[in-house]
Amino acid sequence: MKRNLLIPAVLLFCSIINVYPQKSPKDKGLDAITMDAIRGQLEFLSSDWMEGRATGEKGSFLAASYIASMFKVFGAAPAGDAVAGGQGGRQQMARSTLRPSSSGGTASYFQNFTLIETLPGGQATLSVNKSGKEYTFLENVDFTTGRMSLSTKFEAPVVFVGYGIVDKAHGIDDFAGVDVKGKVVLRLPGFPGSNDQNSPMYKKLTSGNLQTTFEMTRRKNETLANLGAAAVIDITTGNDIAKRWGTYMFDFNPAYAESGPRTNWNRMALDGKEITSSPVTLTVTERVINLMLKETGIDLAKYEKDAAAGILKFKPVVIPGLKVTFSAEVKTRRVNVRNIIAMIEGENRDEIVAVGAHMDHMGMDNGKIWNGADDNASGTVGVMTLAKAFIESGVKPKRTIVFCAWTGEEKGLLGSEYFTLYPTVGKISNYKFYLNFDMISRDAANDTLKNMAGITYTKAYPKLEEITRKYVEEYKLNLKLSIRSADAPTGGSDYTAFTDNKVPVIAWMAAMHPEYHQPGDEVNLVNWNKMLSIIKLAYLQLWEAANGDIK
Repeated sequence: MKRNLLIPAVLLFCSIINVYPQKSPKDKGLDAITMDAIRGQLEFLSSDWMEGRATGEKGSFLAASYIASMFKVFGAAPAGDAVAGGQGGRQQMARSTLRPSSSGGTASYFQNFTLIETLPGGQATLSVNKSGKEYTFLENVDFTTGRMSLSTKFEAPVVFVGYGIVDKAHGIDDFAGVDVKGKVVLRLPGFPGSNDQNSPMYKKLTSGNLQTTFEMTRRKNETLANLGAAAVIDITTGNDIAKRWGTYMFDFNPAYAESGPRTNWNRMALDGKEITSSPVTLTVTERVINLMLKETGIDLAKYEKDAAAGILKFKPVVIPGLKVTFSAEVKTRRVNVRNIIAMIEGENRDEIVAVGAHMDHMGMDNGKIWNGADDNASGTVGVMTLAKAFIESGVKPKRTIVFCAWTGEEKGLLGSEYFTLYPTVGKISNYKFYLNFDMISRDAANDTLKNMAGITYTKAYPKLEEITRKYVEEYKLNLKLSIRSADAPTGGSDYTAFTDNKVPVIAWMAAMHPEYHQPGDEVNLVNWNKMLSIIKLAYLQLWEAANGDIK
């Protein structure tokens, strides 16, 4: 009798399974990306307890330990340096080809290394020799010096290069016909039309996109470094910049809350195998500029007007009879820092995909904390949440997935560069794809529907865009995407190191905003729905990269 009752029960159970089919592993993982998960992580990572997560400071080590603990809770394996006996983190073992633990130690979640920090040195001096007459100026009286990695001394001629832009797509090369190697470059800040948003060149070069403007300015400095310029002087006219350099003759010590400027932002750099030096950046007073340009025939006002209108045929000008002599001393020290690396080993150990975000930010100074909720606690939460999602999918991916939280991005993309030089998982040639999160939780001023975000991807992989558009539609994600491609995408974030190693990338960014690199970048301004949608779509992109074909 019992056996007869059992048969209908089994049939009923099977019919229920057919009516309500089980979810696919991919959708199981997607369901693990919840609002509560991202809120809980972001609120803590961007709290005052993290002290702004400045590279090498206590807050960054606390943040690193928190991120590592979350990887451990979610079930992603440690993939950093191997540690002798599984204790501590100071005795580092040799790295293996895939899993650090195979070297004889126990794997940690940390990739430890050092950066060289540059501290303020002695007084710098600047001399201008014009037509045989020398004028000597003092630091913080007529000029200030940007961050330098080495003590420097040089004498060099001066070249005026307009805005100093090379943009082949728009037919601009302000260095055409001149060699600036070893010379002092005199240039205007910004770009053609940057002071007139209604000008033809402003609209042509930026399309009103603040991120485009930021990248254009950054590329100017990269161009100078590649061309070997000794120094660059950005021209400022009609602006008394020297008023910021004054000091009180009496002991004027305002309360911390009344003090605005940063005073502790020191330069850091990787300790490379060769001595390299970026151009010295100088800011000078108007009277120094006028001395240099007097009797040269260079009319800055006319130049700016014609450049903004797009009617200028510019040629760089080597200023005759003009030389600049500069010297400065700097002090340096080594600072311990760490990346956080976790992994899910795939069926194919020889093929690796990675996702990363920088966890560092600006630290604290003058009684203020730069919590960096958007920049880039939001992206770091994205990486941790993807680890959670892939673990909860319940299946092993075809390719190994490496999850990375970088340090030193704010100091010059240093953590990701170090990893690509010395990967703790496999060789860099094994990496088939990299996905980057940087600032994925805010809205631009023109984002009235609060659903805009941007993606940049490697042009040779058009399927990445196809996958993206497909999943936005299939999963009804509320995202209005600006999707760009480039042959070798580079920018002010950590995907640049992977692009430099010919790894295809997708780089996510939601928006630039007024709180960028300001103490006001706080968690209360986060657009949670947008952030959640971005992480979900990135999970689907990474799923394809880890399990399918993205070419």
